[in-house]
Amino acid sequence: MPTSQEQFFSELAGGHSGPTIPEAKRVYFQTRLRNRLFSFILGKFVIEQKKGLSKAALARRIGKSPEVINRWLGAPSNLTLDTVSDLLLGISAEELTPEAESLLKQAPRNFCLPRGLNRRIAHSPTTKRGLRFWP
Repeated sequence: MPTSQEQFFSELAGGHSGPTIPEAKRVYFQTRLRNRLFSFILGKFVIEQKKGLSKAALARRIGKSPEVINRWLGAPSNLTLDTVSDLLLGISAEELTPEAESLLKQAPRNFCLPRGLNRRIAHSPTTKRGLRFWP
């Protein structure tokens, strides 16, 4: 019986002559990459912010308005490669070094919560933003 991960990657496993990859699956991976890139850039900014970098200083450094910097660092968005380059140069004088790994060669991952944890979270009195957390 195939695992859920094998089923999820079935269109990818077909190789170059495999079936069309569904749009929903492509959107999933686009969103995942967008979120990863946003977290990476924001992490760099937070490190430099502790050393004194402000959004206003970053804006001046790369020739953009503070409003643009707020938008770029406020939430994941569809940043251009030029924007990513500008942000990394302005934040930490770095450039992005692309690297990729095959989804098909990754070991299966278990995204299930440990047994009993679902029940503990559901009955927890502590809430944040509508989600329940076990204290």
